[in-house]
Amino acid sequence: MFYFFSKTVTYLLTPAGWIVGLLMFAFFTKSITRRQWLIASTLGIFWLLGNPFLMNELALWWEYPIQVDLPVPTGSSARIAVVLTGGMTNARKEVPGSKRERNARFNLGREADRAGQALYLYKSGAVQKIIVSGGIGNLPFRARDVSDEGHTVAQFLMTAGVSPTDVLLESKSLNTHENAVFSVQMLQKAFHTNRCVLVTSAWHMRRAVGCFEKEGAMVTPFPGSFLSGRRSFAVAEWLLPNEETFFNAYYLTRELVGYVTYKVVGYL
Repeated sequence: MFYFFSKTVTYLLTPAGWIVGLLMFAFFTKSITRRQWLIASTLGIFWLLGNPFLMNELALWWEYPIQVDLPVPTGSSARIAVVLTGGMTNARKEVPGSKRERNARFNLGREADRAGQALYLYKSGAVQKIIVSGGIGNLPFRARDVSDEGHTVAQFLMTAGVSPTDVLLESKSLNTHENAVFSVQMLQKAFHTNRCVLVTSAWHMRRAVGCFEKEGAMVTPFPGSFLSGRRSFAVAEWLLPNEETFFNAYYLTRELVGYVTYKVVGYL
């Protein structure tokens, strides 16, 4: 039930939800003054959430900083990466022949850098095993996925040179809380440790770290898929809304709401 509400109700707290909600109120209200105020508020939110400079500042404040050094000494005995699924592949686009593992073609998504960072850790020797954590969470009113993201990411890693014996799948979790619960169980059962390098998007890392630590894990964050960029004071960054910025604002506001919600329900 929590999964259902977390994927539906929070839409009303995203930029699109705010703008649609204000326009709906403006359309149905009979007060001209209230309608003008609502339309003005809609335009203000449109400018604010589409402002590249302001959204970049928010991302710079919220995201985990990029890691340059290898997070785990090569002499350590606990060198396991846990990479969280979520947007790493386009699971709604069927790729012909994708079920034939030797000839699989990968339709990667916006968050594919998570897999790239895990691959970097493995190739550089910082980790020896990779746990891909995340199951299939279809909702009844949304289009169903045609492929298993976790399985596809595992195949991608193996095609890129990771040994099949070094990739494990945790396919029961449907959200970040369950990622932590089931991944920590796997760490303890398969490797007799509660230590791992946690790989997810920089904007999602705070919530992920909180969940894993709540379950007793000792994590080393290794973020990827950054929304933030170099700080710029160009005039266009202040004045002109940008379509990509709206997308980033959606991720940031949804994540902020998710973090507060997890805090309230005790997942962090």
